[in-house]
Amino acid sequence: MIDPVILMVCIASATIITLASAAPKWREPARFRASLEAFALLPSFALTPLSFAFPAMEAAGAIGLLFADTRTVSAIVLIALFTLFGAALAINVLRGHTDIDCGCSGFIAARTTERAPKSIGWWHVARALMLAALAAAALVPATARALMAFDYLSAGACTLFAVAAWFTLDVLLINLPKLDSLRNS
Repeated sequence: MIDPVILMVCIASATIITLASAAPKWREPARFRASLEAFALLPSFALTPLSFAFPAMEAAGAIGLLFADTRTVSAIVLIALFTLFGAALAINVLRGHTDIDCGCSGFIAARTTERAPKSIGWWHVARALMLAALAAAALVPATARALMAFDYLSAGACTLFAVAAWFTLDVLLINLPKLDSLRNS
């Protein structure tokens, strides 16, 4: 059992982060398709349909987390998506194919340029698995306690903190290749 405030924070954070991650994939499907192609794990005929299906499943899963009737199915869909994505990242890291764009940088993706160095690593794998764990928290039943006004205030503040921390991690991951190139010069 989990405290209902913690459950609210996990659900709200997972929803915001997932929708922010899906938005650039909707805005620039060709860029996301190129990221999928760079992974070199899928046949070419599957790339275009998946470049539309993946963000659709992300968005549907994120929105579904908000409703008790669809929460379980949505959490399972998100866990599967993030675990598969983490596995694809891990496969590429293991085979040394790390100079690709992961396609997972959320709202920051629109701010990166084509000339910016791209790289994936174990931090990206850990990020995907953390998202899967965050979605999995929605499957844990909440304790039956009465919520007070302060609980909602706490949940809102904690959600803002968690989302800000997540996007800070995104910024750090985006800048890792730049920092490495500065260190090596």
